[in-house]
Amino acid sequence: MRESETAEVAGVSERVLDELAQTLAEKLDVLLDRLTDRALTVPDAGTSAWRQQWLGRDSDTGRQHHARRLYIRAVLASRAGIGLQEVSIPPAADPKPAVTPAPRARPARRRVDHNDNQLAMF
Repeated sequence: MRESETAEVAGVSERVLDELAQTLAEKLDVLLDRLTDRALTVPDAGTSAWRQQWLGRDSDTGRQHHARRLYIRAVLASRAGIGLQEVSIPPAADPKPAVTPAPRARPARRRVDHNDNQLAMF
């Protein structure tokens, strides 16, 4: 399928392709984060070294580390031929809320006349 060809010609709906493209973009983002962490030899989550790095993220050193991480991520994406600009994929449509029937009022129970021969239960 050529890029200019519409999905309807290929037999796949535009909605399905949009959803799959969104999923692919999300998966690529996660994979790019993991590979960037591997390149920087980031400590495993939950370890004391990781906690130290996490707590220092707002310091000057932490900001420098974050800037370096973003730079390495961009270089890695560029070498893989992936553009980091925001792709104009429309977000998946929110599912329509389920139709709930309007509540129906039940008729009130008719009270039986009080009978002195009736024993009280409560």
